[in-house]
Amino acid sequence: MSTQVVKPDGSSHWYITSDTEIKPYHSVPYSGKRGSDGETRPTTLRDARKVNAFPSVTNVLSILHKEFLVAYKINQAILAALTLPKIDGESEDSFAQRVVTDSREHAASAARLGSRLHEIAAAILIKSKAGLALEGEIVEGRRVEAFQAIIQELIDWSRPAGYITDAEFSEFYISNPIGYAGTCDGLTWLDSSKPEIAKKLVDAGYEVNGQPVIAMADIKTRGSDAKTPPVYETDLLQLAAYLHAIPTTPTLGFHMDTANTPVANILINTHEKAGKDGVWSADIVIHSREEIEKAWEAFTHAHALWCWVKGYNPQSNK
Repeated sequence: MSTQVVKPDGSSHWYITSDTEIKPYHSVPYSGKRGSDGETRPTTLRDARKVNAFPSVTNVLSILHKEFLVAYKINQAILAALTLPKIDGESEDSFAQRVVTDSREHAASAARLGSRLHEIAAAILIKSKAGLALEGEIVEGRRVEAFQAIIQELIDWSRPAGYITDAEFSEFYISNPIGYAGTCDGLTWLDSSKPEIAKKLVDAGYEVNGQPVIAMADIKTRGSDAKTPPVYETDLLQLAAYLHAIPTTPTLGFHMDTANTPVANILINTHEKAGKDGVWSADIVIHSREEIEKAWEAFTHAHALWCWVKGYNPQSNK
């Protein structure tokens, strides 16, 4: 049997940044004849060095050990090995490779569902009909109309009537000159005149005066059978990185006060046991100012560690 069944995932997201634009650099053409047919492959660190590309926020955070993710992958591998039937005459190598492929399908399915739900949420934020769920639409065996209904209700409940997110501030690119970039889900309005929203803001350390408040939001889909879907440390690190990149992104021209801008996760739980009567559960979690400040400091250290481990600092290569 081969000694290396599971190979490290070398793919990651990158961006090429300038004072006038930010461009995704997630893939590059194959060299030679294969490239002439238009086929591409994931961008590698070697490719990024050639063009001084910035790593994405998730790329930077890949440097961290994620206990929950490791446990999840091990559990999926064990379940696949126990439940996948063997084929007569199949070698151990072939079976092992099928186990690896099967164990990754659950995560791939969740990613496909999450991607579609992000599209729908973005459409709701900017009140656009384009991208909303089609009648009876099913993605990965789930009726996405259930998601659309709960997220529509959640956003309508939390934002002032008549307020919407400008299209350019939904799924928009950000960058920070220390050397990272990414795609922010969007800015949204919060209605601080509503007692429930006001309490969330006050508990998070922000002053409220009944006026609409701009918040930075990131949408997370979780498949948790817990009463409340979990918030991970990486969620805070990601939010802090996005928050501190918005005012430093020259293409936006949006001068946000990072110390006084609430940041929130719109959490949608897609687990079959979540919610009731077939309706998924969702909530807005506004993170405390202190948590975000600490997360930003931690992210800068993680970024420095990433640069050291990779031997690559795109900021210093300009």
